[in-house]
Amino acid sequence: MNKFSLLLIAEVFAVSTYAQESLFPMNRDVNTRIESFINSDTTGFHSSVKPYLYTDVRKIVPVDSVFSPIVGEGKFTKTWVGRKLLKEHLLFVNEDDIVLSVDPVFNLQFGKEKESISNYFVNTRGVLVQANVKDKFYFYTGFHENQARYVSYIDSSVRATNVVPGQGIVKYNPEKVFDFSQSIGGIGYILNKHFDFLLAHDKNFIGDGYRSLLLSDNSYSYPFLRINMTFWKFRYTAIYAVYRDLQSVPDPNIGYLKKYSTTHNLDLNIGKKNKLTVSIFETVMWAPSASRGYELAYLNPVLFIRPVENSLGSPDNVLLASNIKWKINRSNTLYGQVMLDELLLDEVRSGKGWWGNKQGFQLGIKSSNLFRVKNLNVQSEFNLVRPYTYQHRTSAQSYTHYNQSLTHPLGANFAESVSFINYRYKNLFAEVKVQIAKMGQDTADVNLGNNIFDSYETRDMRDGEYGHYMFDGLESNLKTVDLRVNYLINPKTNFVVEAGIIMRNFDNAQYRNQSTFYYFGIRTSLENYYFDF
Repeated sequence: MNKFSLLLIAEVFAVSTYAQESLFPMNRDVNTRIESFINSDTTGFHSSVKPYLYTDVRKIVPVDSVFSPIVGEGKFTKTWVGRKLLKEHLLFVNEDDIVLSVDPVFNLQFGKEKESISNYFVNTRGVLVQANVKDKFYFYTGFHENQARYVSYIDSSVRATNVVPGQGIVKYNPEKVFDFSQSIGGIGYILNKHFDFLLAHDKNFIGDGYRSLLLSDNSYSYPFLRINMTFWKFRYTAIYAVYRDLQSVPDPNIGYLKKYSTTHNLDLNIGKKNKLTVSIFETVMWAPSASRGYELAYLNPVLFIRPVENSLGSPDNVLLASNIKWKINRSNTLYGQVMLDELLLDEVRSGKGWWGNKQGFQLGIKSSNLFRVKNLNVQSEFNLVRPYTYQHRTSAQSYTHYNQSLTHPLGANFAESVSFINYRYKNLFAEVKVQIAKMGQDTADVNLGNNIFDSYETRDMRDGEYGHYMFDGLESNLKTVDLRVNYLINPKTNFVVEAGIIMRNFDNAQYRNQSTFYYFGIRTSLENYYFDF
């Protein structure tokens, strides 16, 4: 047997872990299993900032039963291999108030594009270590190495940005195989029921939808400090993050240019049964210079950012937003976001297409146990982002990290509808996803507001300050249908065998691409990766 086959067999029997004992994973497959509990909760669970703390999730979700193994008892399940494959972590210690687990991580996927003679694959191997002490102090660290050959449109994106979406910088080899790696890690402390702290190199997500126009897990991991304060019906979150601008030329002594952000999010539950939740969000992005380092004025976690930024001469990129969730009943939840990069009401009302009308909007609905069928769930979401949104004077101040958007993978100047229907029966899970998007792409090096790395000072001025409307540029259409089925082998590690088909159609006046991609894989639940662009 060759080395690859031995590695495959070893990892299948080793399995991975999905569950960080203090942080609940952001992976969609794992979250679909608790969505109905979040939708029906009336105690005031704060769902907009992810990852969640396990201590919060356990208050509304019977975690032990939801993630208990669904397997019959037999001779094999009582063996060491059977237990580790079907029911347990590879190494798990719960002693003297310390809970520790060590597990391999893997994602082995093989696929074929109908229109191509090439085979495509992902080969991910890694390890994840996690522990907590007395449910107060916790840490986790993980690393995974990857080799992959992607379908044509992803391959083109990687070669243009030098980064795999949501993951690391790539190395190339003659076989068109990308080699890249990623690491995560963090230490956290839960002071009491009011305060918790997390210092990590990882990702965050703010919102209740599939996408977030405020801060999503679309990009590569980054270092940050997150502080949560919970009191009565409020939860206040402050995030101090460090990003990298790969558009800059790296300094041989310090690498790529750093840029910084401070983010505040105030969550308020309204009503006796907490049916309505409203969040106020603000963030500022800035880059250091020869005369400017870390801006200490943004350190105060309770300041309003916009007045502070104005007092400094308005040099930085500030976003203001609101996230809203309304529980219609125990099964249906309406949610949305309003994001303001810049807003002058007179210019919006004039309808003249002022370039500075930079806003984003989201509206979605989730339904759990549809038609009273247990575990039949539906979600439908609409997103719209106007031209030039997220851009700033330089790429170092654009709302980006590692050559990727910190929000939506389509950038700006687009409208999108994305819908899911999924059903789980015991260990079997099936989902259909339909995405329809329309965008205005930049043409002939003219900045029409789609590429968020461009400077808004280079915007198209043929019609002056006005005449900038949605879908200006090369009008392009994207349609994808993704059907996948997986079988859950170990619910405690979310180890699955999966097969699926993706049909994608992209077209505009200059280019058309149709592809049908079949794939099969075995994997554990890693981060969310977004290839639907």
